[in-house]
Amino acid sequence: MIEFNIFYKLAAALGIGFIIGMQRENSYSRNNSRHPAGLCSFSIVSLCGALSCYLGELMESIVPFVTGLVVVGLLLVASHVAYGLSNRGNGGPAGVTTSAALIMIYFLGALCWFNRLLEACILMIILLWLLAVKRQLHEFAKKLSSEDIMATVKFAVISLLILPFLPNHAFGPPGLEVLNPHTIWLFVVFISGIGFVGYVLIKVVGPGKGIWLTGLLGGLASSTALTLNLVGRSRDNEQYAADFTLGIVLSWSVMYVRLYLICVFLVPSLALPLLAPLLVPVVPGLGYALYLKIRESKNHLQKTTDFNNPFKLLPAIKFGLVFTVVMFLANAARVYLGSGALIACSFLGGAAEMDAVAFSLIDMCRKATLENHSLILALLFASLANTITKGGIVYFLGAKAMRRPIIPAVVLICGVTVAMIGVYSVV
Repeated sequence: MIEFNIFYKLAAALGIGFIIGMQRENSYSRNNSRHPAGLCSFSIVSLCGALSCYLGELMESIVPFVTGLVVVGLLLVASHVAYGLSNRGNGGPAGVTTSAALIMIYFLGALCWFNRLLEACILMIILLWLLAVKRQLHEFAKKLSSEDIMATVKFAVISLLILPFLPNHAFGPPGLEVLNPHTIWLFVVFISGIGFVGYVLIKVVGPGKGIWLTGLLGGLASSTALTLNLVGRSRDNEQYAADFTLGIVLSWSVMYVRLYLICVFLVPSLALPLLAPLLVPVVPGLGYALYLKIRESKNHLQKTTDFNNPFKLLPAIKFGLVFTVVMFLANAARVYLGSGALIACSFLGGAAEMDAVAFSLIDMCRKATLENHSLILALLFASLANTITKGGIVYFLGAKAMRRPIIPAVVLICGVTVAMIGVYSVV
């Protein structure tokens, strides 16, 4: 009796090999190069990966899979030797990118046999992307300096080697257990990480576009961390002050959108009540960001100064300590002033980080201990404090050239927020 599931898995393996093989064939034709492994080879090897697993199940042995892998490896070695002999003195050795991709295709074929189709497709897309942008990745690697490499190593150390070993529980006086070493260091890593990702964007697309793209991405993660990072960068790269201001204003605007999406995701019934109070302040922020972009668009072509490396751990640690102190004071206000002082607690908490305030308010709303009207006012006061705090950070800690342009952003966003507070206080 025919088992169609077998042919389905074999067809999936064949399709994956076919797609990667097409990319390789296209790459050869564009670069006027050749390699023994093309569309047919990739399709056959992927199919062999699945068939070897099928035979292994029938024989109840791993030998077919291992034998197939060894045969594919030997064929690749033989092809590289033949290529080297036929092109002796006519250039360097053949690259191993296609050979490595062929080995991976063998394993992807095996994944298809075991019905891990989603994983196989995701890995295929990643492989396809790596092969498609190979030249761009090589060019990007050539632009890196030894300082850039060391920055990567340092960031890996603080995020992968230090963070996992810090205790992940809170310390502090009774009722104020908010000093969590893991959370504090995570904020330090977060600030450094935003700067690192932004630096990569700047290297790839240039300072002008890279900085405002960093602002958009940073606003989706944490506008406070983004502001802290770009402010620190501005002192060493003052010629990009306008770009830093643009990135910061964009992150402030995106923060309101992120806050709205978080609230609606956790409590869908809040979609309509929070629509105006959280999305109206986005309009002046984006409008002013557009004004800055138009005003500075011509200057981007004139800026040729190298952009300094982003990794500076000491400022990130200092900002992490400031963040901890503010959070401690906000929680102290909540404990000692009581739940009746909701607006004051939200205002103080928002000065440090909006997400912490939003999650606590949403939790109260889900437990039916907080009305929508009180929730809206608390969120508006928290966002007002957050914008004022970030504006103060830019004005007092950023480059001098950022002081004048940041004031209109603070005034516009805070003005609209205050207007919304007035409307909902009267209602």
